[in-house]
Amino acid sequence: MNDRKHLSGREFERLLEAVKGSRNEIRDRCLVLLMFRHGLRVSEACGSVLEQVDVESRVLHDARLKGSLSTTHPLRGDEIRAIKAWLVERAPEGSRQGLRAGVLPQ
Repeated sequence: MNDRKHLSGREFERLLEAVKGSRNEIRDRCLVLLMFRHGLRVSEACGSVLEQVDVESRVLHDARLKGSLSTTHPLRGDEIRAIKAWLVERAPEGSRQGLRAGVLPQ
């Protein structure tokens, strides 16, 4: 019996494929990508706030639950692109210009 408690690379790719065409595809892709790469629990991902992401410094400040140590993780290029795409998608129409330039809302 396999005691593995993580997704393989192929399983992760299949999960990302499953997100395609969903109602909230951009948000879901960003969430799945960050959860997989940074080992976030569902409760940690759902409790995340925008202030934990520093696009300029390319880091994610991870506030761990269940007694684990909070850490800072580097963000890869595809993660930055996914975050920026989600920010553009969720922004009100009038405020999208700054987001396209890579500026996070205050």
